Amino acid sequence: MDLSRFSTPQRISGIAIVVVAVAAFLPWVSVFGFGVAGIRGDGVITLVLALVGGVALAVRTGLLPQQRIPARAGLIASLVCAVLVALIGLLDMNGAAAIGLYLTLFAGIAWVVGSVLELKDAKTESGAAPQA
Repeated sequence: MDLSRFSTPQRISGIAIVVVAVAAFLPWVSVFGFGVAGIRGDGVITLVLALVGGVALAVRTGLLPQQRIPARAGLIASLVCAVLVALIGLLDMNGAAAIGLYLTLFAGIAWVVGSVLELKDAKTESGAAPQA
């Protein structure tokens, strides 16, 4: 796979999406050595959001054939998914939080940063004056 087609914000988002998907299967809560995986609760939601964000990223970068979805709409959908993942990680945080929940929170924040940077780059490119 040729990773040169990805911009830095897209790489940040892509790595964060993978971390969110993996973190859904890790323990989110641990008490006295017993843990509960995120997939048994809100991890299902974050996993679905990561899959949606991954498909949106794949369509934007050309890994999947271009569908009838405008790139900007896919970028906004990815940003909304990222914000939701970060909020779920933040709201679920508690004193018994385990590695999966921490990874979800930090990867969600990184995904938001990557999406915002990519949206900023898209605005800069679309607002640039044409070369004469």
